Amino acid sequence: MKKYRILFHIDLNAFFASCEEAEDPSLKNRPIGIGGGDRGILTTANYEARKYGVTSAMPVSEAKKRCPRLKVLPVNFTLYEKYSRYFFDYLSTYTKQMEPASIDEAYLDMSDAVEGRHPLKVAEKIQSDLLKTYKLPVSIGIAPNRFLAKMASDMKKPLGITVLRKRDVKKKLWPLPIEDLHGIGKKTVPNLKLLGIETIGDFARFKDKRKLEAFLGNQTEGFLQKAHGESSAVIDPSRQESHQSIGNSKTFEGFLHEYQEMVQALKRLCSRVSSRLKDKDLAAKTLAVQVRFNDFESRSKHFTFPYHTNDFYKMFAEVERLFDDLYKEKPVHLLGVNASNVEKTETLFKQLSIFEVKDEKPSDENLEKVLESINANYDKPLLKKGTGDSSEWK
Repeated sequence: MKKYRILFHIDLNAFFASCEEAEDPSLKNRPIGIGGGDRGILTTANYEARKYGVTSAMPVSEAKKRCPRLKVLPVNFTLYEKYSRYFFDYLSTYTKQMEPASIDEAYLDMSDAVEGRHPLKVAEKIQSDLLKTYKLPVSIGIAPNRFLAKMASDMKKPLGITVLRKRDVKKKLWPLPIEDLHGIGKKTVPNLKLLGIETIGDFARFKDKRKLEAFLGNQTEGFLQKAHGESSAVIDPSRQESHQSIGNSKTFEGFLHEYQEMVQALKRLCSRVSSRLKDKDLAAKTLAVQVRFNDFESRSKHFTFPYHTNDFYKMFAEVERLFDDLYKEKPVHLLGVNASNVEKTETLFKQLSIFEVKDEKPSDENLEKVLESINANYDKPLLKKGTGDSSEWK
């Protein structure tokens, strides 16, 4: 007898904001946004702020006009990594058949884990435990495949649990607007609406596939299958590393007062992050630097490379540049370096543009590892890699 799959998609609600509320209960029921500076853009907003029309990707200035009481907090990758680790460690107690989709969401194959129990009861316990233990609200979708589980978890937020079976597709999925179809790009939606497609049902029933292919290309058939509740994608635990972030931070009880002391501390942190990436055969595309000053003002800034890397020298060059933008002439209480947008090195290759090729030099990975391991133990670099240019000795 065929065993039906029971998949959960578990999505942390307003994750960055929820982490801040978990750390500081005084923020509960207060509108907060996560972003950078008065001229910055919000990364996310909690549900209290959303009542005022505040959304992610909104300029901070506009958000404060809509909600004058809005408290804007800086991005804090170290904090998010900590709570993400709590989240995934807890989920792993249920099943190893788990695949993170990002830092704050995961797919779980619960077919064996729910044996003898109703899936709804299991989902309710997961939701309750995460809220009670870690103060993390989640929404959960339960379905026979990944796509329907993802769509289900989006239907009730925050703190929702939704079951979406294939027999429910026409009733629950088809009435939703076409922009809610997971994976459809924002630029594609207006084109589909030109064809008279307003809902997922309109898309599923559309007869002229050639017109759809003009906008969706070879993805057309896959989207049509999804609109009918079909999905062949499976949960792959081996992809578990691909959305991790790896970071190191250090708190200085006596504070750092000199700029060079701060730079050397960042160099040691960056070296550890680079080494951890290499130990796991990972490479990162995004770097972030976090600074907390003696008056507890926190600032952070991030940079995204055009390619993935775990090269210490490339990483530290950007870390130092980011810190220069954040630096103020005040003592420093905490420094942190975080690498995210992480992938396995074996799945990556770097495509060099014709402008980059001439600047690309062969690297001696073993030499770099030795230099990093030695320098990481000292306040200043004792050794550095030579340039091969004899003029530096003149």
